[in-house]
Amino acid sequence: MQVADWFVTLRPAYPWSIPFYGLLAWAVLALVLIGITLWAYGSHPQLSRRRLAVLIILRLFALTVALMTAVRPAVGVQQEPRYPSVLLVGIDLSESMTVQDEVNSQSRIEAVRRMLEKCQPLLEELSQEQQVQVVFYAIGSPDFDPSTSLYTPSAVADGKRSDYGTYLHRSFERWQAERFLRGHWLIGDGADNGQRYSAVAEAARWARRGVPLTTFTVGDENTRSDTRDLVVTAVQCDPAPAPIKTEVTVTASVQAYGYVGSRVVARVFVAEKSVATDEFLLSQEKDNRIRLTFKAPDQPGEVKVRLVVGQERDGQIVPLSGESSPHNNASETYLTVTKDGIRVLVIDRLRWENTLLLDALRSDKRFDINLVLRQTQDLPPTLQERQFLDFEAQAYDVVIIGNVRGSELLQVDAAFWDKLRERVLRRGLGVMFLGGEHAYYDLPEDLLPVTPLPGKIVEAVDPATQRPLELYQIVPTEAGLDKMCRLAKDRAESAALWNALNSRRSRAKITGYNRLIRKPTGTIYAWAAPQVDPVEAGRPMPENRDPLLVGHQIGDANRGRVLAFAAYDTYLWTSFGQPKTRQGLDIHQRFWKQCVLWLAHQEEEEGQAYIRPALRQLKVGTEQTLRVGVKKPNGDDDPEAEMTVKIVPLKSDQKEPDAEELERTPPEIIFRDAEGAKVLHRPRQPGEYFVLLSSPKKNEQGQPVLDPQGRPVLLQAAARYIVQPDVSEEMLRVNADHDFMKRLSQAYGGKALRLEDLPQALRELKQHTFAWTRPKPRYYPDWRRDHSQGFLPLWLFLFAFFLLGEWGLRRLWGLV
Repeated sequence: MQVADWFVTLRPAYPWSIPFYGLLAWAVLALVLIGITLWAYGSHPQLSRRRLAVLIILRLFALTVALMTAVRPAVGVQQEPRYPSVLLVGIDLSESMTVQDEVNSQSRIEAVRRMLEKCQPLLEELSQEQQVQVVFYAIGSPDFDPSTSLYTPSAVADGKRSDYGTYLHRSFERWQAERFLRGHWLIGDGADNGQRYSAVAEAARWARRGVPLTTFTVGDENTRSDTRDLVVTAVQCDPAPAPIKTEVTVTASVQAYGYVGSRVVARVFVAEKSVATDEFLLSQEKDNRIRLTFKAPDQPGEVKVRLVVGQERDGQIVPLSGESSPHNNASETYLTVTKDGIRVLVIDRLRWENTLLLDALRSDKRFDINLVLRQTQDLPPTLQERQFLDFEAQAYDVVIIGNVRGSELLQVDAAFWDKLRERVLRRGLGVMFLGGEHAYYDLPEDLLPVTPLPGKIVEAVDPATQRPLELYQIVPTEAGLDKMCRLAKDRAESAALWNALNSRRSRAKITGYNRLIRKPTGTIYAWAAPQVDPVEAGRPMPENRDPLLVGHQIGDANRGRVLAFAAYDTYLWTSFGQPKTRQGLDIHQRFWKQCVLWLAHQEEEEGQAYIRPALRQLKVGTEQTLRVGVKKPNGDDDPEAEMTVKIVPLKSDQKEPDAEELERTPPEIIFRDAEGAKVLHRPRQPGEYFVLLSSPKKNEQGQPVLDPQGRPVLLQAAARYIVQPDVSEEMLRVNADHDFMKRLSQAYGGKALRLEDLPQALRELKQHTFAWTRPKPRYYPDWRRDHSQGFLPLWLFLFAFFLLGEWGLRRLWGLV
């Protein structure tokens, strides 16, 4: 701290704070009080002069303390703070800085070096007089690291990419918590061609932090390159991962050096098959955005997505005429297609069973629910109903047909049942038929696992009140407890839930069902029991009982799955446990979810290992983050899972590494943070990389599961990503971009300057006053309550000391 000035200050309280008159009145009052004190003691006949002097002095001291409290005098000193602060300076060291378009044909980087030499005395003054640390960073690589990417005067401008976005992003992560930042300056030609982070967006982050960028542009904006080329960069898929059969948007950035205004054709290939083509106009030299949409494959796994841009000739996409390099017109990445995203069609009437069924399925975000209501057979089909029943366009995984007659659906589409049959038998579509008064009429019997008895409904209802006279238990069989009726991971727990639902006191039972006859090919998963006493879950169906839930698998490789369910009021289950618990709601949701998962061949949903690469396409030297984990039955990551992760570069003709190569590859280090487990990898060679995660499968007791040969059963997950060579685009566009530097600075409150303005900017910085550099007064004594540091209690003690001392002496001397 440096002392700047001393001064005396008064802070009188009201009314003494009234200008001029307040202090004048205070002075008059002080004189009057002093006079009264002298008069009062001077007229006392029993006082000696010495005693009188002592009492007057004590009384005057007490009076002085009181009067000073009213005006609060203090000696002040202005102190200029000297907090160590930081100035960040980023200097572009990419190849475009070697262009010789500065004064006297200097290269841009040479002009920067000479200007910094000229500014060295000013930099030293900032350091010595104001304790400013100037940190110089070198920009020119997508793997910029604040701890190592430092600028030195001897550094060569050979960076392959002016990646301003990565520099601003990572420097923000490093310095965002710094309290005393003098500023952030950026020196370069503005020829930004970073891909991972938007430089403009990162500049906005700095501005929100209160440190807008100041840019210093070097180079001539009219310098041009004769090279013409089309470059495809930054190919991404959204969403990624993508559920099967969902729409995926491929986004690419295209640089059109020398081809601004040209029209090009873009084509997307998935697993070497063309899936989307469109024509685009290249309206600018940089960052032309191209977006194409396609349907994700209908099978889970990893697929290569390739985007090609050029002109179409004989059905092929070829480079434009005059391109300097035909090898960068395409870019590719990998897309993970997941089992999630089950597309379900529900056809039914308006009824409570349908309403609660839809609520149960919509509670799971994986289900994409589509609804067709056929309230009456006389109602003509709507356009939306025809669209929903277009099986080829909609690509359903599961179709649920409720309380409607088969003839009603033929009114919407005369070929409905033929199309449905083809998709069940040939493509593995899952179908479920539900009960009701209109159900099981006019249905194709070859699809059904039962022989229907239309109109045969088992129920007992009081004709007067319409209340059910009898309730029926749904008793799952052993097969049902393993599949659709599995309500918990543990089989015994699942059976206990069914037993509770079927207990004597439970009123959450169904009131009736359609009578069905099982075919020999059908498997009974649940049957109806009219007894009042509960029937234990898992018992086989007696011969005198009716099946409720029957299923079979038919078609090519038995891929088609069909369920026939005779009940029509399972919504009554939801009342079980109410209002204290939601156990009935959970049972209802779990049952319907299990039915849909089984029909869609996705009933195995636990113990899944996964690998999620942050980037599916990256440049050599860029750090890759791979999130890894093993899911528990409830969907959460298992923090105790033992995982081994290996990363192997693939040869050009390899789809995956062989066993010996995997055995030789050392495992990667697994880190853990707040988001879970991850692996960090920085590839040094271009090509495709294969990642394999292995984790021993464990049983409910946490013990490893062994196969028949006694070997541990492994959960495995694999992923791939593509590493591209960091081909320099610097010399394809060499003109300085002053407008870009203005967008980084002026748009967010900063300044856009030229290199020659650097000395003046340093002088202004030296004179600039920041909040923490403004002189701050310090008072002796400090009358402010929260700054007094014990002075106010001491002041009160002095007042009491003088006043009580004077009173004590008067009492001692017999004057009281």
